[in-house]
Amino acid sequence: MPGGGLTAIGLVGLITAYSGIAHTFIDGMHALTGLLFMIGLIILAAGLLEGGISTSNRTKATIITIISISLGFGTFATTMTENSTLPLFAGLLIMIAIPAIVIAYFAMKIPIYAKPVGVIFVLAFGTGIGLYMAFGFVGPDQYMVANQDTKVEEAIEEAIPEGPIFLISILAGSSDQDAPDYEPDEAVVSKGHIIEWINDDAVSHTATSSVDFGETFDTGLLNGGDTYKLDTNKLDLGTYEYMCIVHPWMVSTIIIEESAE
Repeated sequence: MPGGGLTAIGLVGLITAYSGIAHTFIDGMHALTGLLFMIGLIILAAGLLEGGISTSNRTKATIITIISISLGFGTFATTMTENSTLPLFAGLLIMIAIPAIVIAYFAMKIPIYAKPVGVIFVLAFGTGIGLYMAFGFVGPDQYMVANQDTKVEEAIEEAIPEGPIFLISILAGSSDQDAPDYEPDEAVVSKGHIIEWINDDAVSHTATSSVDFGETFDTGLLNGGDTYKLDTNKLDLGTYEYMCIVHPWMVSTIIIEESAE
């Protein structure tokens, strides 16, 4: 039961993090939930193998159901995210799962072959990783060596917007839930003004557009005393909700209206 519970919690966390369902406050949690998932699988496998591998129809139906759910959610997560670590994570799971299943089978059915099979897997993976690293350094592509001929990208400083300033303060103590956060909480700004957020708190915060997870605007992490300017000329007229990705309960809005001039 503990293994099944940890596995389920870890799997839900991974699906949620990778699919982007809760991107604003679970992004980055895939590493922790992945570790929890693997620990749960180890405990679960140990419990299942303690009394031998069951071959009953109920067990087979349960396995098919679990695999179907995992593949369904896995497909959804794969198609809904552009996270570059997902293929790597899937590859690591396959590298762990296949030897574990094979060795467990031999340990239960033909125990005298369990150790040789385990040694073969270790040597095979060690050889594969070693060759991958070696070809990366000495092969034609040399993908493990930084290309010295790569064109150095020049740092282009973002032009500082100019215009009338509309100041929004990130209030001191706003990291506490239910405490006042942004001032003004609902900012009505004429188009053409420059919105400037200033962090008056000792804790780091952001002002990130909520609906698209920062694609419209994102201040990035603002430490105490830091500021960020946003040119409203780049925004359409309308209402924009934003939040702090570090403290997702901090939510406010800006309303861009036509300039009176």
